[in-house]
Amino acid sequence: MIRPGWAWPPLVLVALAVLAAPASAHVEIEPAEASASSVVTLEFVVEPEGAATTGLVVQLPEGAHVLAVPVKAGTWVSSVDAAANTVTWSGGSSPAAERFRAKVQLPPTVGEVRFPTLQQTSAGEIAWSDAQESDGERGYPSPRITLTAAPDNPLPGTTLEAAERDDGTTSAAPWVIGSGIAAVLVIAVGGTLLQRKQRNDP
Repeated sequence: MIRPGWAWPPLVLVALAVLAAPASAHVEIEPAEASASSVVTLEFVVEPEGAATTGLVVQLPEGAHVLAVPVKAGTWVSSVDAAANTVTWSGGSSPAAERFRAKVQLPPTVGEVRFPTLQQTSAGEIAWSDAQESDGERGYPSPRITLTAAPDNPLPGTTLEAAERDDGTTSAAPWVIGSGIAAVLVIAVGGTLLQRKQRNDP
């Protein structure tokens, strides 16, 4: 059943048909996790609803925007509405599971972000817009992913300081190298002075 509380931006005004959606029906995003502020290609995986999927409209969260939409095989065409921050696929028809791909700049905020989605089918439309996830057939959860903090990528050190290892210990290798260089210099200077002293001795 389509939820009557679908709050879509005024890009579409439609009369929603009533569908009997099976418990397995849903729209998911792959990957389910990504780094905040990263650029990734998201796949919106649409499962069968008992009727052919004829279109998909995805609302991006605040701070995200579409960079590119790969060409989809068949008669599918895509469009991006920058003002509404949506990406739309239309012109196709598939009774089986479908994957819709878009290259997206993700928001900078860590945490869960939702992508409310309007699935268009040959029997009507389904609004996947619930904020809460549901295990039952009465739920219509929004597709979502979890954004994690970007991993640190420190540059290698350029000084002869002790290097910190991943296990929290420190490596003495830089100090050993520095001490070895100093010892060589001392020996070289000492040898030169000794040669001069021997030449000056009667």
